[in-house]
Amino acid sequence: MKNFRQIILIVLLGSAITACHFGRHTTIIENGNGHYLRIESYGRVYFNRDGTGISYISHGGYLQYRNNDRELRAENDHHGGIKYELTEDGRQLNTDSNRAFIAEAVRIMIAKGYHSN
Repeated sequence: MKNFRQIILIVLLGSAITACHFGRHTTIIENGNGHYLRIESYGRVYFNRDGTGISYISHGGYLQYRNNDRELRAENDHHGGIKYELTEDGRQLNTDSNRAFIAEAVRIMIAKGYHSN
């Protein structure tokens, strides 16, 4: 009976540990006057010095930004870089030709109080 209790305790502790996220999770939401803004991140996210881009996202981390119908998702690409997904009105946008959108999103995030952590 004692071994059974120990096994149950180990299983419960293991489940609790694997269910927890060991990192920083941040969410900022503004909704009103016909405007919707959501910023969500997990892990460490660093912006570049001039506040116009993302320089680093930790392994397993991500940054999601939605401003009305424009969305940006950035995550670590597991090779030291950042993988982007940009959409507007549900249409996929080309990352290379939309660097201005990324810069605008970063400036808005900083203005709303989201800072590199």
